[in-house]
Amino acid sequence: MTNSSKLSFQIEVRRVLEILSNEIYDSPYALLRENIQNGYDAILMRKQLDVKKFEPKIEVRISASEIIIEDNGIGMNQDVVKNNFWKAGSSGKNNDIAKKAGVVGTFGIGAMANFGVCKTIQVLTHYVDGNQTIETFADREQLSITEECIDFRIFDEIREPGTKVTAELDNKTTLTIPGAISYLSPYVKYLQVPVYINGQLVSQATYTDEAQVKEDNLLHSEHLIVHTGDRSVTFGLTIKINKQNLVKIFIDKVIKDGQAVNGDISLSQGLGGIYGLRNYFGLAPVPVGGSFNLGGVVNLSVLHPTAGREALSRESIDFVSKIIYAAEYMLADVISDLEMGDQNSGFLSYIAKTGRYELAKKIKIIVYPGQERWSMEQIQQTLHGRNVVYYAGREQSTILQFGNENTYLLQVSQDNPRRKIQLEYLKKLNIEEVPDKVFIIKEYTVNELNISELTLLLRITNILNEDYLIADTKIIIADISHSVPSVVEKKNETVNIYIARNSGAVQQVLQIYTTEWALFASFVKDFVRNYLYQKFSQYVPSSTKQGADALQQILMKNKELYKYEYSEMGEVEALLSEFAAGEIGLAEVIKKSNTITRSQKQYVGYTQVGSVEEEIPSIVGVEVFEDLGIDGFAPLPPIIRRETTTEKKLLKTDKSYPSLNNFQLFLSLSEKIFKSQLSFFLEPHTTKVIWSMHKIVYIFTHASNKLSLYYEIELKEKLSDDSTGGKALPTTTIVTDNRIFIPITSELSGFFDLASGTKEFFVRYDIIADFSEEV
Repeated sequence: MTNSSKLSFQIEVRRVLEILSNEIYDSPYALLRENIQNGYDAILMRKQLDVKKFEPKIEVRISASEIIIEDNGIGMNQDVVKNNFWKAGSSGKNNDIAKKAGVVGTFGIGAMANFGVCKTIQVLTHYVDGNQTIETFADREQLSITEECIDFRIFDEIREPGTKVTAELDNKTTLTIPGAISYLSPYVKYLQVPVYINGQLVSQATYTDEAQVKEDNLLHSEHLIVHTGDRSVTFGLTIKINKQNLVKIFIDKVIKDGQAVNGDISLSQGLGGIYGLRNYFGLAPVPVGGSFNLGGVVNLSVLHPTAGREALSRESIDFVSKIIYAAEYMLADVISDLEMGDQNSGFLSYIAKTGRYELAKKIKIIVYPGQERWSMEQIQQTLHGRNVVYYAGREQSTILQFGNENTYLLQVSQDNPRRKIQLEYLKKLNIEEVPDKVFIIKEYTVNELNISELTLLLRITNILNEDYLIADTKIIIADISHSVPSVVEKKNETVNIYIARNSGAVQQVLQIYTTEWALFASFVKDFVRNYLYQKFSQYVPSSTKQGADALQQILMKNKELYKYEYSEMGEVEALLSEFAAGEIGLAEVIKKSNTITRSQKQYVGYTQVGSVEEEIPSIVGVEVFEDLGIDGFAPLPPIIRRETTTEKKLLKTDKSYPSLNNFQLFLSLSEKIFKSQLSFFLEPHTTKVIWSMHKIVYIFTHASNKLSLYYEIELKEKLSDDSTGGKALPTTTIVTDNRIFIPITSELSGFFDLASGTKEFFVRYDIIADFSEEV
């Protein structure tokens, strides 16, 4: 005899709510942010609906056991309370009033945001158009998805509209007033509505002051109407430059596809990163890889955050990038007519990055005899009856020989990007280079070389063919004049690379061949990267637009392989909505939320910290012999050690190695980025890092300037108040068989240097492509 029956599916609602709410939000203080945002949206909606004037305000009170958030906004009626606030996945802000008011939040999480850290919640609310007050109360221990578990009471009362939320904290959660102010500052400090935390005003700051210049300190001012390259966006651009040569810009009257966008943008050089706001409410940093190092605030109504506000949406980033790039294009045009452009590093970087060398007319160059400084626009092939030539070296004897009463000698700067700009400008003018050029004294034949030198030639040829895709090359060991270690030139279709036989770097590699054969291949790779790459980089196919396009196709294919993980990143609120609507079951919710957890968090344990010397010993053995005069911040390939496997996620060294650009700490990127974006990091790229609050953003830009990959690290602890900034780094990416390591700059090393325990942080990354035409 067989008995059959069905069992009921049991869930622990408290645990499910705790897991899901914790996955959405990065900090227990996030519940304050979400409730303040709800109060702010309610005030905006009341202003839109109610013609009566009122003094808006939001008050937060924090004690050891509870928090209270109170606003005098629109309040909630019965329908909103029942069907929106206490119903996950349903928002009461998707109506015409909310849209016209410009509300910030529309995700529909409602009360769910509180139960990760709260035991009970009481809500008192009075709708603006009515005489009833609604009181609701919920205890986390009593919550159920099958039974009515929320106390609901209505009573007649005439009082000011608004909502008061009282939340009792659970025993594991401690919120402090300084901690709350520190966490909330980037989100609320620019709100025009007064926000008080235990009586202390934390809002109503202004960001537009950063774009202003006092009249007595104003060097130049100009207002323009700007269109983006695809003509889809138009905006007003006000440029102000102070007497310290700092550029400040203000952007307003933004029109997107014919529709006005509310808000404005206020930026200044030297402020570090850019932070995004929507209707003055803080959202997240905006990773824009511009050239002028502009920082400040982007406050636009079209900006949207991802789940948990760890970043802006891809569409928001693309939109801001489009505006910033168009603004920089016009800004460069304006500065090109001003003498101050010669002293503005952002302007020089822009010219070198974009190749708009015609803008360099005011850039100065030293002229002999006399060591005068001329603008590039003054230069002609003959001037005042004298020939004009240029010299890119620094041999004093050559300068004295050619800078005389018959010839003007232009001495090219030794520092990039000024050097690169001057050379390109002079070439366009067909200015002759001084005849004292480096020349090949002797080319050694195969019969004149020993076995180690022949092996070196073969290995370099293979590296150029396989790693850099240069098919037709000829490597020649030679004697070269002026003690120059190498010369690269293209004859017909062949790239000829001459290597000085007596070069210290060459001799070191040859010594390794004899004494440490196992390290020989790695040393040759580093020799090519450190000493030859920037000389032959223009012949590498991937550095072109076509090469970048091909690389993007590879990356997109990789992204499709991992599409499930990427599309689910930060989408817990969507799971809640689907679960609440009965579209998916709880098992699928938990399964997907676990996937999201893996994609958002990165862990580094103390046992995963290793030394550079032990893990990758071949790197630190490379000695730098010559100062090649190359641009350390130009695109460079990674340091490749594919023969090495390491399980360490953090590499440290106490020494400063020139081959590692003196960095002493390296962090492994996540495993997903290794799997999907390895092709990007194997290409030459530049490196930039910006940091603020508890966010660190690395921006890696492909040699073509058409692709950028940004990698955002969100620390659980906040950076110190004065730890805000950004800088370009010499590319020192290390690629092993199973890891990609990036350098940690000294300003940030303290946040990653583990002495014990485990470091946990959140990461996010994406590829941004720019194949648009010039503005």
